[in-house]
Amino acid sequence: MSLKRNLSRREFLRATAFSTVGLALAACAAPAAPASAPAATSGESAAAAPAAAEKVTVRFHARIGQQEDTLYDMQIPKFMEENPNIEIVKESFPGAEFSTKISTMMAGGTLGDVIWSALGQSKIQFAYSQNQIAAVNDLAASGGVDLSQWYQGCLDAITVEGNLLGLPFKAHPGLAIIYYNQNILDEAGAEYPTEATTIAQQVEIAKAATKKEGDRTVQFGYLPGVSWKSHVSLFRAFGTELINEDGSVCQLNSELGMQAINHLYDLFHTHQVAPTPDQMLGSGNEMWISGILGQFQGGTSVSVTGGSIGDKFAWMVAPNAVGPGGVGGSDFEVDAYCVTTATKHAPEAFEWVQYLCSKDSGIQLGLIGGTVGGRPDVYGAPELLAFPFRVVFQDVMDNAMDSRILDNWRQEEAEKTFAQLTQPLWAGDEQPTQAFIDGVTAQIQDIMDKPRP
Repeated sequence: MSLKRNLSRREFLRATAFSTVGLALAACAAPAAPASAPAATSGESAAAAPAAAEKVTVRFHARIGQQEDTLYDMQIPKFMEENPNIEIVKESFPGAEFSTKISTMMAGGTLGDVIWSALGQSKIQFAYSQNQIAAVNDLAASGGVDLSQWYQGCLDAITVEGNLLGLPFKAHPGLAIIYYNQNILDEAGAEYPTEATTIAQQVEIAKAATKKEGDRTVQFGYLPGVSWKSHVSLFRAFGTELINEDGSVCQLNSELGMQAINHLYDLFHTHQVAPTPDQMLGSGNEMWISGILGQFQGGTSVSVTGGSIGDKFAWMVAPNAVGPGGVGGSDFEVDAYCVTTATKHAPEAFEWVQYLCSKDSGIQLGLIGGTVGGRPDVYGAPELLAFPFRVVFQDVMDNAMDSRILDNWRQEEAEKTFAQLTQPLWAGDEQPTQAFIDGVTAQIQDIMDKPRP
């Protein structure tokens, strides 16, 4: 692939980067239909008896996505065949517009019964704070749902103040995967990364895989992430955390944090194995597909690029390189489906949530290609483990570290500000001095000190 477009710095950042009462009332308003209607008494009209057999319409709001839409097209007919009393109506919106659409429908009294949400950018916490979604604890308990079917870390990530806000639909261990081009590493005489590869060894692999023609780098040894989520993993590799346990303090400028940031800076400017914003050609995925990256940090979703790579080069994956902290760093990332506070059909809505978050749906997501369901029986499914890279995914997911988000749920604001403030480091316009990082830390802390929305 010939990639001629240079990314702007803005594009570079993109590339690398309720109440229980409400639900109880809704559930009381729409009890589950009994298995068979009682016989009408002599004083009742014949028309009253079949009421329990009336079909219920469940509207669900989905985020548009090729993988997800393919799954919905598969599962909706199957679900309605198995549940003839429930009609599923899908209403999809682009991701960039999703939160606004939901808020508008909530304000206008047109919100449906089930919505997509996510831990990312604390979307699910925001939806909870706006009373858009309700806890499903009682629905799960009354339905005898075995919550151990999902990763505990995924459930914890979408539990707020003791309220389980949905079920995990898709999940992955964060930016915890290193994709590597076997052809490039073979040509460079470099070892393939493994679960035991250290950060120091990864740098040496990257140096060997970097190729120049004169003063121009034509092949880069490693493209690391520079986003907030990338720093979460990197800080953990160095034995620290980007934010403290309760999400109230930014620890960017801690001693170990400074070591992590300097390591990342060195990849771009000291070792010169990573492309700076001015050297980016297309997105990170495009550079990976084109075959000019020896190693590329990403999530499990990057695996879908295998279809575009074809037989251009051989590739495989490894966990993040192990840092001084003894780990490579990871965190549970979760997309969820939730029951809304607006629903009048809570039991039926929750049936659809369970179906979307089932083992079958989770495996189908993987067979379609991309991130799979947040369940051990999905990550360990033989159908998926037939793909060698998914064996690594399973091991990383089984050992993923707990998620942390800002206590005031202003995650999106913090992440965007973080990207803007740190971008000069990767461009080479600033150096990671204590004074510079202290300044960034202070501005992020200002966001963290704001009240919840």
